[in-house]
Amino acid sequence: MALRILIVLLILAVPLELPGCGPFPIEAIFHYEGGPDPHTAFVLGELGILHPAYVRHYQVIVYRYLSGAGLSEAEARAISAGRQYGFSYNESDNPWLAARNEVPGITPLQRLDTYRSVEKEGLYNTYLNCNDDAFNTAASTLERVRNKPYAADWIAAQDMVFADCSQGANLPPPTSDPQLRADRAYQIASAKFYSEQYDAAREDFQTIAKDATSPWHEIAPYLAARCLIRAGKWPEAEKELQGIVDNPAMAHWHASAKGLLKFVWVRLYPMDRMHELAVELAKPNSQATIGQDLVDYRRLFDQDFRPEPGDDLTDWIVSFQAGGKGALEKWRATHSMPWLVAAMESAGSAGVADPELMASAAAVTPDSPAYLTVNYHRVQLLPENEARQLTDRLLINDMPVSARNQFRAERLRMARNFDEFLRYAPRTPVDEEGMPNEDTIDRDSAEVFDRALPMALLRKASTSLLLPDKTREELQRVVSIRTLLLNPAPDFGEVFHLLKTPGDGPIVLAGYGRGTKNLGELDMMDDNWWCAGANGPPHWSPQGQAGPPPAANFLSPAERTEAEAEWKKFAALPAGPDWLGAQTIAYARAHPEDPRVPEALHLVVRATRYGCKDGNTGDFSKRAFELLHRRYATNEWAKKTPFWYK
Repeated sequence: MALRILIVLLILAVPLELPGCGPFPIEAIFHYEGGPDPHTAFVLGELGILHPAYVRHYQVIVYRYLSGAGLSEAEARAISAGRQYGFSYNESDNPWLAARNEVPGITPLQRLDTYRSVEKEGLYNTYLNCNDDAFNTAASTLERVRNKPYAADWIAAQDMVFADCSQGANLPPPTSDPQLRADRAYQIASAKFYSEQYDAAREDFQTIAKDATSPWHEIAPYLAARCLIRAGKWPEAEKELQGIVDNPAMAHWHASAKGLLKFVWVRLYPMDRMHELAVELAKPNSQATIGQDLVDYRRLFDQDFRPEPGDDLTDWIVSFQAGGKGALEKWRATHSMPWLVAAMESAGSAGVADPELMASAAAVTPDSPAYLTVNYHRVQLLPENEARQLTDRLLINDMPVSARNQFRAERLRMARNFDEFLRYAPRTPVDEEGMPNEDTIDRDSAEVFDRALPMALLRKASTSLLLPDKTREELQRVVSIRTLLLNPAPDFGEVFHLLKTPGDGPIVLAGYGRGTKNLGELDMMDDNWWCAGANGPPHWSPQGQAGPPPAANFLSPAERTEAEAEWKKFAALPAGPDWLGAQTIAYARAHPEDPRVPEALHLVVRATRYGCKDGNTGDFSKRAFELLHRRYATNEWAKKTPFWYK
């Protein structure tokens, strides 16, 4: 069982593509569209709800399960534990460093950089230059020579070889020691290889291959062929590797040479090779080849090759990633599970329920890896009463967090009354390390809270035990602030408090909410108070945008009318700093003796610096600044306010 869990964690360590710019606030993820939840049993066949945006690594796994091939533990290890990034810099992970650092008298090394950079005009790239096998070979060779008198000399030369992994062209010096001469010749050839002197390295390895006394003469022809690959001489490499495979005397290297031949064929015959790879990837019991096959298949796919002839795996991925384009016809021809899923994706997107397709989807049993996906689309396609009943039955069962969130979102859409809306509003963020593991609300319910509910229902929701504590607390603050904003004569004490709590505002935020959790602290991404039109900060919230409010079919006509009238008032509000500035300046002129006024004016200027701005914000900043310095020039708050902000 422990091994199966380890496999799951390894397969889910494949990174999703993330945006490269920032900074961005940490956002709660309720379901991933590019891949499965972290820490789920996806690799064991618990697929959850599948999305066309899954990266192709996952699409291949999905196809295998839908087609019945699945993944054995060995296959899962092969596609997940392949070390894409080589040995880490950590001493304990690298067998060479661990072995050499145990030798008495040798100065320990703590790290090795295995990557080399390519810098040419218009090009910068980094590639893994020294692979795991190099360090394993060096560690085993050290065991052979560690008790020899020349061990320290050999280790020093090997350090020079591995220094070439990242930069330079350090060649170990020749040796006069006859016992070390063969090993040194190999070290020099390896150093040339890692320093990108491929022709020279190839000549050295060919010379070593002719020396029957060298411990490296058997591997040397294979390494000479690798020089051709590194130099991009694909036809020559194919010929040489095929010669190794055809040579009975080199039987020990046949498997390795065949592996490199496949690598070469990817470059020489990409469409044919992609077809072969797709056929192999769909077969069970392929643990010996599936790891490299998947890497090569994805590389060709990413380069927009299409196999000739076509194959079912590639056709399915192309269709599914296009939202199921052409899938219904394929399903009618094959009646296979992969094409049923793709056809249901297409039907769900189009909102068109084909009777035969829907009947087949209804017949999918709970033990099928497609069960949640086809039923998710059935919920979208069935009449609302049937869809509601189906969703309620599904939610009783165990399922991945993201799948549950998506079904709850569908059920929220079909809420018949206010209590049902509250019951299905909470979601659980997909478990991510370091993030709060507590229920909150997603944007669909946040928009309803924010724009569609009248204050009376918003107040009722703020005390409902159907909502998480965090959501209730936020709603209580929102109700309090909206009450203040709608008051034609707001209490200055409450205005003064709001000036001190930039984390407060009239907006209901989804997910984790504001990045800076302390309401009294300024957020350096300007997530403070609110923006004009009662919009949330631009980093976070789509709520308050123009257009009709979100649908909330459980509301009565009177409740809907009341909510619309209240929202119009909120939509007419200026940005938070402007509203706070107007209230504070008016109060300061009427009550100049109030000891809170100097600090309040200072806080208005601060708000115009760190809050949302509109065309009048600079004017409020200047007026508050001038009033503070004119009337309270010697006050400590005037001294703390040297500038105003446009």
